[in-house]
Amino acid sequence: MHKKLLRTGLLPLVAVVLTACGDSSSNEGSSCTESSAYPCQTGQSEPLYAFQWALNYAESYFKDFPETFGGGVDLNVEPVHRQGIKGQGVNVLVLDTGTDFKNEDLEPNADWNMAWNFITQTNDPYPALGSDPDADAHGTVVAGIIAAAQNGKGVMGIAPLANLGAANFLSGPLSVSQNYLVEAYGGAEWSKNAHLINASYAGDENISSYEASEDDFGSYAKTLVYRGLKNMRDGKGVAFIKAASNSYESPLCGLDPNLWGLYNCVNPSNDLHTLESNIIVTAALNAKGRASSYSSAGSVVWVTGMGGEYGNSGTYGEGAGTGRIKDGPTIFGTDLSGCIEGYSHTFAETPFLQGKSERGGKPDNPDCDYTYMNGTSSATPTISGVVALMLSANPDLTWRDVRDILRMSARKIDADYTRRGPETSSFKYGALADLTTNEPTPQIGSASDIFDGATRFPLDLGWQTNAAGLQYSNRYGFGVPDAERAVALAIEYKNHPELSRGEDVKIPDFKSVAYWHSNMPLDPDELDEAGDIQLRKNEPFLYERVTSLGKFTWTAQTVDQLQVRLSGENVCLGSIGIAARSPSGTTSLLKLPNDHFKAGVADDNGGIAWNEFSDYALTSYAFHGEDASGNWELFLIASNPDVQIEVGDVVDGTLIRRPSVPCTAKNPDGSEKDYAFAVEARIVAQ
Repeated sequence: MHKKLLRTGLLPLVAVVLTACGDSSSNEGSSCTESSAYPCQTGQSEPLYAFQWALNYAESYFKDFPETFGGGVDLNVEPVHRQGIKGQGVNVLVLDTGTDFKNEDLEPNADWNMAWNFITQTNDPYPALGSDPDADAHGTVVAGIIAAAQNGKGVMGIAPLANLGAANFLSGPLSVSQNYLVEAYGGAEWSKNAHLINASYAGDENISSYEASEDDFGSYAKTLVYRGLKNMRDGKGVAFIKAASNSYESPLCGLDPNLWGLYNCVNPSNDLHTLESNIIVTAALNAKGRASSYSSAGSVVWVTGMGGEYGNSGTYGEGAGTGRIKDGPTIFGTDLSGCIEGYSHTFAETPFLQGKSERGGKPDNPDCDYTYMNGTSSATPTISGVVALMLSANPDLTWRDVRDILRMSARKIDADYTRRGPETSSFKYGALADLTTNEPTPQIGSASDIFDGATRFPLDLGWQTNAAGLQYSNRYGFGVPDAERAVALAIEYKNHPELSRGEDVKIPDFKSVAYWHSNMPLDPDELDEAGDIQLRKNEPFLYERVTSLGKFTWTAQTVDQLQVRLSGENVCLGSIGIAARSPSGTTSLLKLPNDHFKAGVADDNGGIAWNEFSDYALTSYAFHGEDASGNWELFLIASNPDVQIEVGDVVDGTLIRRPSVPCTAKNPDGSEKDYAFAVEARIVAQ
């Protein structure tokens, strides 16, 4: 099934201490070797820098608005900028809606040889303006967050001296090129020299088969293309930074205020990109130091960047807002030039976006060349900016080194988040949920609540420390990277190249774990290894409880990630969740029941589009670094498929309410439906 790629901005809806080579205002008397107009200076040189809280939190304009700001962190990039490290020599490719290279803050870094327009077949990546002129600016904002120049004119990118490439990847290339994915991912002259690719988009709502066979060529070919990214940069691999998506609060999981936003609704693992070890999946943080309300969570998230909230009120998006929408500052960047197109325009929501704001009697965005944007779309380029600084400090880092350093430099944040909940709910993020009523309870759950026969399960396990001593959470991954530490580690790798890891991860075949069926006998061709699996036949599917799917044994290797693959017929995908427990006892939630598949989509035959699936895959990094040897156990967490709820579809910006489509386990005469359900797993090893 072709999966539509969606931009993920939401508007409108070892440590080595390095010697600084200058302060924020002067390099006089220092050893600074940076050759630019503002050598070894921070973004204080830029008129709009006060709004860039992701770069300097303590001195931000927003510090005077405690309702929406306070208690958070920034990326700690200023110490790196004072060292004169600003992305020099790094080729950053922004694959998005297109980019306005003529914006005054992007033009100095624009590399026209690393740019393409799929519509015009030229090297001008300006977006093809369509029915949504605001959102056409998406790629221009992303580009500015990464690499807006330090020129005293507007904002400053995290890597203001990086070489910037771009393409209108999300503006309909399918209509003009069947090979657009290959071309964009290093297979064309304009893309082959990229060191870093920013992908602020996601396609996480549908089901795609993963690594199934050449018979499903679309998904199979995409996986090969994603893995081919490892061959770029003379075998060091491109650093590919990917948005987790903005579906945590999707109305497809129900409109009850007590439940809306209580748990992650759409799993980032539904996007085939995110299953590959070389894709760095990024969640979003707001200015209060908590997960952005929209930021998709899941066991595939690697790190968290800065995304903010919605910025719908106040002068610069600092307003607290009203209702369930969480307001507060977002991330500032560049916009399409002028006040006609882009996020900043005459009829926008705030004075800054309208080009009417001023400070000290002087307009600060009179030509609407600057804007702000939220979403994991904004968080992703903040991480891309940090990676550009790392690669500038050490161009020999491999894709694995980049990923490792982001993890090692990450900070744990919001430590007890499972003990609070959304403002509209009386329940907590870590609540135990009843598998018969599909309702949360007042009790907080834990990994010990996941066992064979349980009738409740925890919505989120929070921060866990695995057997390798690594702290991980589905909401934040390994945490928020610290740029100063990341660059210090990059230099440490340069001084000690033996630390670098150039070899690929080890990707084995899937191993069959369980096969359940009723009057649908086992077809050996559908399973890679029949072997010693849990087999249930001619029994009802076990909804409304937690059931052990069985154990599988792995050899002594170091875990990179666990992957699980599901196939089913007449099985309600929206009513099943999956958990895993390692030989060391670490537990991970790979999929929640009652997710967006529960809403259902009626197919052309009157059936449910989500009750038949093949080789649907999930991933978890919660076990990263553990010893894989021993018995792994998988659990089915199955809720009640007959409970119908009110859900919502967003159509042209309008919320359309409807009942969820029933997905029952019974035939009209009350008999149990025949079904088949297969589960496979494997350990991708370091």
